[in-house]
Amino acid sequence: MSFTDTNQLVTRDDYAATFGRHARTIVIHHGEKILAEIPSTLRRLRTMMLVATISIPVFLVALLALVWRLT
Repeated sequence: MSFTDTNQLVTRDDYAATFGRHARTIVIHHGEKILAEIPSTLRRLRTMMLVATISIPVFLVALLALVWRLT
């Protein structure tokens, strides 16, 4: 049996081990990408909350003034 013949012989256990290693590598890679996005996402959320806490009361006051003016 030559080297190329044994290289082509793959059992189910070898496939499962290779697939498991590949899946674990993919999960680790994407997990790192997701964790790297958390600080920027929190900054965006903080900015959105700041804008909402200012703009919603201003909108409600303006709406109240408009309704008061029309009555």
